[in-house]
Formats: sequence, C-alpha cells, structure tokens
Amino acid sequence: MKRRTFALSLLAGAALPRPARATGGLDVGETVTPRTVRVLLASGDGFAEPQRLDSWRFGWNGRTYRGVFGTIVLEDGRRGLLNTVPLDAYLYGVLGAEISAGWPAAAQAAQAVAARTFALSKLRPQKSFDVVAGDADQHYGGIEAESVEGRDAVDSTSGRILTYDGVQAHVAFGACCGGRTADAGDVWGTPYPYLISKPDPNCAEAPDFAWRGEVPFDSIASRLDLEKIGQLRSVGLRPADGSGRPRALIFTGESGSTDVPTRAFRSAAGGAVVRSTFLREATLVAHGESVSVAGTGRGHGVGLCQWGAHAMAANGARPDEILAFYFPGTGFGQV
Repeated sequence: MKRRTFALSLLAGAALPRPARATGGLDVGETVTPRTVRVLLASGDGFAEPQRLDSWRFGWNGRTYRGVFGTIVLEDGRRGLLNTVPLDAYLYGVLGAEISAGWPAAAQAAQAVAARTFALSKLRPQKSFDVVAGDADQHYGGIEAESVEGRDAVDSTSGRILTYDGVQAHVAFGACCGGRTADAGDVWGTPYPYLISKPDPNCAEAPDFAWRGEVPFDSIASRLDLEKIGQLRSVGLRPADGSGRPRALIFTGESGSTDVPTRAFRSAAGGAVVRSTFLREATLVAHGESVSVAGTGRGHGVGLCQWGAHAMAANGARPDEILAFYFPGTGFGQV
C-alpha cells in the first residue's frame, strides 16, 4: 500500500464530526484560501543576510527554506528575519524537527494534525509575525528537516485539525509527559476540558522519561532573588498540583525561607538541566553549593506526549485513537 493511502486509511477510522462553522475567523468544514505562516527565524542586529535561491527558496544560516523572506521591525525596535511560507510547507519543516522520520506512520499523522491545529491558532494578522522557530512555539528546520515520512503525514491529513464543540481546539504537545499529562489550567492558568491531567503509561520506556540534574546555587541565586535568605541550608518540594507536579520549591537559608515556583526554577536553571517541572526530588549537594534535582518527563507535559504517541502507534493505535487519548472529547474539522 502506498504511504499516502495508508495514512489516509489510518485516519478513516475516526468518528469525524459533521462540518461545522466556527468563530474566531476559522470556518471549519469550508474550503478557504490557503493560509501562509510568518515564521520569525531570528531577531537582533547580528543575523546573517539570507540568499535568494529561486522564487520559492532561500538559504540562510546553513539551511534552505521554502517560501520568501523579509526583514521586519519588532515591537522592541529590534530587526527580525521573517520567513513567509504556505501552511503545509511550513509543517513539512516542523514534522522532521519535532519527531524522527523513523517513527510509525500513525504517530506522524497525529503529530501533523496537532501541529497544524497549533499553527492555525497562532495566526495573528495584527502582529508582525505568527510563530517563532523554536521551543517557544514549534521547532522548524526548513527543507533540511523534512523527510518523506513527514511530508506524507502532512499531505495525507491536509486541512485536518482538532475541534471541540465545532470550534478549533487549543492544542499543546511536548517530548515526554513523564507518566502523567499536566492540566493546562495548572500550567498556564487557562483550563480546557480536553487539556487535562491523566495517567499516561505509554511513555515509560522513553529515553527522556527519568532524569537527574545538578544546578549550581550561584547560577540561580540572583535570578530568583535567593541572596536574601543567606547561606543555603536546605531545599525541598512543596505539595503537588493535580498532576503530581510540585507547585514550588522551598529554599531555606540562615536568614529565612522562600518559595520559588517550579516553572521559575526550571527557567532559571535551564531546560537542558531541569528537563521538566515533574520533580520527584530536590536536595542539597556539595555543602550547599548545588541543588540536585530528579524528575520525569521533558517539557510542560500538557497535551500530546510525543513519546507516548510513538509507543501507542508502535502498538497498533490509529492516529484518531492517539489524538482522542491526549485530547479527550475533541473531534476533527477540515479547513
């Protein structure tokens, strides 16, 4: 069976809702003018100038990109490098940057639908760009990040998005949830009935599942205003939220104690060291000069767990089953 036909047959098993109109400028179920995405590739004054290769490709920073480029002035006055590209061509460069080309076709198709839904939710004509090419939004690597498998996943799901009550859903995804997804309300303050915390046994074998890191106290003290507590004596975890993630760390020094929200601690320490907010342990080491932390998962934990989707697909789950597990109550719409 051809790869495109196979991916289409995987999605055919989903119980799709009848086309419905949606608010917010998105008409689910109607044919519309193909959308473009404005991707901010770089900002500041030091980025290299792109080189035009032909009418629909350019080279920049060792990579080749579809679409056209231009420079803009950002709200803070800095220059920005903008890549304007058709939506699905943008998704070609997202799929290969977010997950491996060797992953099962069902995981590729589920990722394509989630990535398309996310991208459409970020289109903001009143702003100077729509998405950032990185962790802040979706990874995007241009043509070098593309794969045959990723392009087929995008093409076979073309126009397919997730909806809730006929309206485009808000989606999120990350590498590994660490055994339980997080509630969007706990993480970002805005709850959604389909972005909830639930046990996820699927990612237990993921390479990012369990981790340990060490954070020098001096590297975070000023950023987190911890000098005021004096010499560090102990560190611990505050009670967890509904998804099991501690809401804060408590730092105790010779002059007092203070709470630091877990997200702020991770931001100060860096995501490469503190891979998620799903902390299981926090202790002092090296006579209080460093904080040792251990946890599970990688990323914020909300929505689709990519390694969990990989395991589900490897065990025979269809794309619609994967998406229904991570976004319960949602359906499909066509744009």
